[in-house]
Formats: sequence, C-alpha cells, structure tokens
Amino acid sequence: MRYLSLLLASICLFACHSRNTAEKPKKITLQLSSLYSKDTVLLVSKQTSGKNKDADKLFLEAIDTYRNKKNPAGGVTLFKKAILIQPSGKAYYELGNALMDQKEYLEATNAYTIAELMDYSPLYKVMYNQACAYSRLGLGTEALYYLTSAIEFGYSNYKNIYSDPDLENVRTEYEFDATIKTAFSGATDPEKLEWNLFYHEFKQLELPLVLDMQYATRLENLISYDYERYVAEMRGNPTFSRDVGSEYYYVGVVRSTDSVKAVIYAEKDGVSDENIPPVYYMVTYNPHGKLIDKLEIGGHKILKDPFKVPAIQQNGSVQVTLFQLVYQKDPEEHGFYNNKLLESKELEKEFYSLSDDGHFVKQSALLGMR
Repeated sequence: MRYLSLLLASICLFACHSRNTAEKPKKITLQLSSLYSKDTVLLVSKQTSGKNKDADKLFLEAIDTYRNKKNPAGGVTLFKKAILIQPSGKAYYELGNALMDQKEYLEATNAYTIAELMDYSPLYKVMYNQACAYSRLGLGTEALYYLTSAIEFGYSNYKNIYSDPDLENVRTEYEFDATIKTAFSGATDPEKLEWNLFYHEFKQLELPLVLDMQYATRLENLISYDYERYVAEMRGNPTFSRDVGSEYYYVGVVRSTDSVKAVIYAEKDGVSDENIPPVYYMVTYNPHGKLIDKLEIGGHKILKDPFKVPAIQQNGSVQVTLFQLVYQKDPEEHGFYNNKLLESKELEKEFYSLSDDGHFVKQSALLGMR
C-alpha cells in the first residue's frame, strides 16, 4: 500500500511539473528574418517594454552615423542592431529614412509600416515618407494615398509637395492636383499644424518647481528629431564629451499668453550611463513657433563648469543656483555610474525674469527674490 501511495505521489508530481513547464511562456526574439513581421514585432515589444540601455546607445550611435557622419549604410546596420535588442517606432522610422538614402525603397516601406504600427509620432512624417518611397517605386496610387493621409494628419508644407524629387513620379498622376487641393482644403490653418503638434505635447507645469537631479527620473516624453526646427540643439550641436548623440524630452509649459509661449525641454546625453544629468532649457516662442529667446537653466554641458539647479516660480522668473560638484573619480574619464558624489558646494545664485515680450532679463539678487 505504501508503494502504491509513493507511485501515485510521483505521478502527481510529474504531472504538476509537466503542466508548469507547459504553461511557462516561451520567450520570443526578433531576428533579421522577422524584422518586418508585424505579429512578431508586437510580441517582442510587449516582452521588452521600458527603456533598454544597450538599445538606446545603439540607436544614438546610429543617429550619429547616419545624420552627422552622413553614412546611411552604417546607420542601417546600427538601427537594425538596436531594433533586434528592443524594437521601437523611432528606430524603425529612422531605419526607413536611412534605407531611402540607400535607394532601398521597398524595404523602406516595410520599416515605415512598422513605425506606424508602433505609434511613431508625428505620424504625418511616417505617412509623407511612405508616400515618397512608393513614388520612387512607381506606385502612384499607394503614394497618393499616403500623401493624402500625411496632409490629414498634419503635414503642411504645400510647396515641398510640388518640389520634392521623391514625389516626382506621383505628381504625374492625373488626379494629383485635385487630390492635394482637396486634402488641404480640409486642413485648418496648415502652416500652424506642425507647431501645434510640437507645442501641445508640453503639459502645464505645477509651479513653483525645482529641476534637481532627481527630476531626471520623471523624463519620459521624447521629442521627435523631426521637430529640429524648434529645438536648435538637434541641429549640429557638439556631442557630449564621452558619448555621441542626444535625446530630448518635453518638460512642460511655464507661461502661455496670446503673444508668448514659454516652455522647458531637456537634453539627455550619453544613454550608456543613466546617471548623467540632463541639461534644461527654458525657451520662448511666438504663437507661430518662431524662437524669441532661450536660456540654459539647469545641468551643465561641460562637466568642469558649475552645475545649475533652477527653481521656476509661478510668474516665470527663475532662480538658478550654481554648484561645484566633486566626485570620487573624474567623470570626464570614468562617467557617473558607480561614481560617488563627495561634495556639492554652492557657489552663487543667478536670477532671471521673463518679460512680457518673451525675453529673459538677468536681475540682481534683491529683485530676483521678490
């Protein structure tokens, strides 16, 4: 009887083990052969949610290779490596752009399709570039469909549609002019659409607010490189002293009037080291997105310079406290990871007010404290 009980127990344990083994989900990985498989990409994306340091580093190296070093072939290789680690809409979008420069138009349409699937923003950029790719392939119907979609989603450069060499083939379609005019007639003030899409991603800040080192952990909403006309640092700024490339984040709105839009965005360099603090900019624009003034209010771009910590008040004024930071090891050579901050010595304070016309005015300490 005892042996029978042992036998039954063993069978039960084996059955439980088999059931548990069968129920354990198998991890799905992305391969070059499945790079454009919608179902596989979505499944892998769910498994690899959140930030991935290695994928982010490869993406920024790819951006540097493709955009700054003018090497689209090298960019394609690096974008694909980043995607294999963690697929993202931004990586697929930039991969499509690099493939376009390589005249790999059919593969570019596949990359843009996945970028759209992964909710890349601004979507009209994906639609427009998809139209360019199909036009290059001589597929006028598809090109016109995506071009119309781009306009409906906010593309507003009417002149470029009639001058872009990528769209030369689709412009020969007999219904091209009528279709484009109809699409633009349904758009509300198309010249302002791009600015509105950029600006509306900034949320109203709860002021007063201090942008200290801990605030960096709250940065999540990335600014697309397609908005470089509003973010000057995206256009050929010097790279960080240790790593290439930058990511830019929306922080929020400080002031919004009929004549001035004051916002803050952050520049984050060196994603290989998550402890590198961002640089914060307070920027003012007119209602149409034209730059009025800009002030670097937080962090430091050159490591040996004083570190700035801004306190933004409800009236838009800013108190910037400058610190001398002393680390256990030289961050220029060793970075910030596992590098203990030994001392934070306050040096001085600077005070700035925001004028009604959107300019920053440096004030005395006495005036700035009011």
